[in-house]
Amino acid sequence: MSKLTARNALVVIGLCALSRMLAYWVAVLIAVMHFWMTFTGDVGVMMMWVWQRLPYDLFAALAAITLIEVIETEKPLPWVGVLAASYLYGEGMHAWRALTHGWLEPPRTSDYIGSLTQAIIPTLACLFVGIWWTRRREMRKAILT
Repeated sequence: MSKLTARNALVVIGLCALSRMLAYWVAVLIAVMHFWMTFTGDVGVMMMWVWQRLPYDLFAALAAITLIEVIETEKPLPWVGVLAASYLYGEGMHAWRALTHGWLEPPRTSDYIGSLTQAIIPTLACLFVGIWWTRRREMRKAILT
């Protein structure tokens, strides 16, 4: 493994960890708003799952943009894929822990769908924003040259 590859891998790991940590603290700050919110019905339960992890979605998109700007390679999309895969793994493990531990009554179908959505959205946000930012960056380079 070359030094550049090792550096890029460490940048991906660091960005993933940093973005998850920052998203956690933003989620703690906005947790006060949860006291005034009521989620009813199956759609409400799924929206609750999505709302709780919204900071993680936003920081996943910001991590993809930061990765593209910081990484030292001509083709950053494979590294965005690695970042998205790390989000999928981390969020999938979070969803698994949330669904298998600590329920007073069994989870409903809407809980399973909400948890799956919660695990997939940061991955998709990272991929879509990464692809969009890469194309934007390439067009900007083409215009400037």
